[in-house]
Amino acid sequence: MEFISTFFSTISGLGKYLMVPLMVALIGIIFRCNVNKAIKGGITVGIGLFGLDLALTIVTNYLGPVATGLVEAAHLNLDVIDVGWTALSGIAYGTEIGAFIIPLMLAFNLILLAIGATKTMDIDIWNFWHYALTGSMVYVLTGNLIFGLLAALAHAAIIFLIADRTAKRVQEVIGIPGISIPHGGCLGQWVVGFILEPLYNLIGKKEKGEEKKLDYEKVKKLQDNPVLKVIKDPIYLGFILGTIIAFIGGQDAKTSFTTGMAMAALLYLTPRMVKILMEGLVPISQACSKIMAKKRGGGELYIGMDNAVGLGHTTVMLISVLAIPICVVLCAIVPGNRIIPIASLAACGYNCSMLNVVHKGKVGRTLLSCTIFLAITLLICTYMAPTITEVALSSGYTWTETQYTMISAISGTLWSTFPIFALSSINSYLGAGCCLAIIVACVVLQRRYFKRKEEQELAAAADNAARTDSQP
Repeated sequence: MEFISTFFSTISGLGKYLMVPLMVALIGIIFRCNVNKAIKGGITVGIGLFGLDLALTIVTNYLGPVATGLVEAAHLNLDVIDVGWTALSGIAYGTEIGAFIIPLMLAFNLILLAIGATKTMDIDIWNFWHYALTGSMVYVLTGNLIFGLLAALAHAAIIFLIADRTAKRVQEVIGIPGISIPHGGCLGQWVVGFILEPLYNLIGKKEKGEEKKLDYEKVKKLQDNPVLKVIKDPIYLGFILGTIIAFIGGQDAKTSFTTGMAMAALLYLTPRMVKILMEGLVPISQACSKIMAKKRGGGELYIGMDNAVGLGHTTVMLISVLAIPICVVLCAIVPGNRIIPIASLAACGYNCSMLNVVHKGKVGRTLLSCTIFLAITLLICTYMAPTITEVALSSGYTWTETQYTMISAISGTLWSTFPIFALSSINSYLGAGCCLAIIVACVVLQRRYFKRKEEQELAAAADNAARTDSQP
């Protein structure tokens, strides 16, 4: 047992820069991609991940002090410290559940593929920490290892279901073919997005006959307006927003303009890093799709990726900056919130990347949904803080800020953990039974979904063939 724990703790300790490229290369080789292309593709994906994180360090280095200034300016006095997702992932992998989570999730994914209950091959192994956190919290609550593992599997089953059904939308909006996002921290974004999207459509819907035809010349003049061109340009947009937010955060002129330059660099560099990542992934994805098409009669295989691949979208980059002051304001005004935002402010982009997919890049909708999402997330994170603190202490995590009695993180992961944790709080056997029911239900629904989809595709192909034959 100790050997297994040590082995998989070492594997998880490799981090995403080694794990993800290694998995990309291995999957490419397994699916008969040219070995050179597979290895080069894996390394290229690693370069893209490095590039993304290097671009995002701009936020940490330059916007971090600004975020602290905003918190101080708002005079927030709260007793739960936000340690961020990086600390949360380390805490999750440091438990007994965390030691088992990598082989458990890989086996679960392969079983789902084998029985036709998913089309996603999740190579984003580092982010299995989301499932480890859910399992660890239930384990700490119940003291039962099996119940904790069932909770982790239930979390994963829901995420695979959503990843498969949103894959085409993800590919369309993000612009990377053959991927899905089985990211354990995105459930809340999908829930909020798909609840609000129909409401936005209803509010924005015009009655029949009210549509106005826009004059082409007026539209052209509007598009050529120099002010609008500046606002739409990511370089100008980043500079202006970064500078304004820094001034609001109480920074001096030099720091404010430097922050503006940093934000301009972020908005300019991030899409290029995503493009590099895409270059490495495409040949692997194509090789996988060809093999799956032969083995499954035209079936697809999605490569499961981190939601970070959505950070290069213009809307996400814009809202990543706007969400920082919004989050600070929400912490001050949301009734019942006890968490003070610190470490998670620099990662606000992760909290809107899939909302952007749901709303197909619409800035207003994504910003409003992100605001609602963050407000609810603050309450969930406050509620979960005592157990997160207990899990952290059990894994050896310590902090020195004596003014804070508990730790938490403004993380979407807790959306998935919360209902499972709440059920287990009522009764551990009730929670375990619900987790088992979730796993079975997801498998059954997925198999029916893919079977129905396959029947529809076959019917459409037969219909097209019949039409072709009937033509003279």
